[in-house]
Amino acid sequence: MKILNFGSLNIDHVYQVPHFVQPGETLSAGELTFCAGGKGLNQSVAAARAGARVIHAGAIGPEGGFLCDLLREAGADVSHLLRLDAPTGHAIIQVAPDGQNAILVYGGANRRLSAEYIDRMLALGEPGDLALVQNETNAVGDIIRRAAARGLRVVFNPSPFPTDPAALPLERVSLFMVNALEAAQLAARSPEAEPSAILDALQARFPQAAIVMTLGSRGAIWAQGKDRFFQPAFPVQAVDTTGAGDTFCGYFLAGLCRDLPVPECLKTACAASAIAVSRPGAAPAIPQAAEVAAFLAAAEAPVVSRVNPER
Repeated sequence: MKILNFGSLNIDHVYQVPHFVQPGETLSAGELTFCAGGKGLNQSVAAARAGARVIHAGAIGPEGGFLCDLLREAGADVSHLLRLDAPTGHAIIQVAPDGQNAILVYGGANRRLSAEYIDRMLALGEPGDLALVQNETNAVGDIIRRAAARGLRVVFNPSPFPTDPAALPLERVSLFMVNALEAAQLAARSPEAEPSAILDALQARFPQAAIVMTLGSRGAIWAQGKDRFFQPAFPVQAVDTTGAGDTFCGYFLAGLCRDLPVPECLKTACAASAIAVSRPGAAPAIPQAAEVAAFLAAAEAPVVSRVNPER
């Protein structure tokens, strides 16, 4: 089983700021770094470093060659990347002293995937493979529809959240990877609602799908049918939360590709994201599989079945 990731590739401009800039405010940043990023790239790097076979489908501009190099070094297949005469996507990321971030994304080449390219990439998949889609490229609905028609299992990470989710063929999604806010938006519930209530609403709306809901510093939940597993987070000192969810996603899907039990997938993914938030940056912070194994060997965080964490 492999992962075919239709994902964004961005150049991240990361600014260290005393607080997030407010409307009308001019703010001096303390430091600027340039990093490889994009939700798609981060998730491919994480899955590949976790040991999964990953084919990345996406596009870069003339200045994006180092993104391709990073993916290749991580172990992802980049032989089918599009190289276009258009700006590579980029993100403006503010990072506050507590590690929280605010992100502005420009799509660039990420939003120029053609129907012909999508079909050519999907032809590389086989029934049962995972087709991973976020919302930082164009043609998201077409990718979901065409992937499902070919028998691929569609994994959808609705980030940034779609302006009109009802326009997407979400009934064809096999697995939703969502954070707490995205889950609430998708379920049309208040973000202040209990995670269990949000999951109830999501499962009622998408009974065909499994759901992984990440809860930041509290951990993550898996829900499918009557089965629910909650994995508490591993306590670490957060330096930068950029890419934490992408790290979780890549490691979790890599576990599924190895047919690991869901609780084991959750535990490994939470450990990987804990390591990632303790470092600055997005893709550069994603750990290698050996680091995660060593971290787990020194930590204790049991998976608890059918437990709904309190807010």
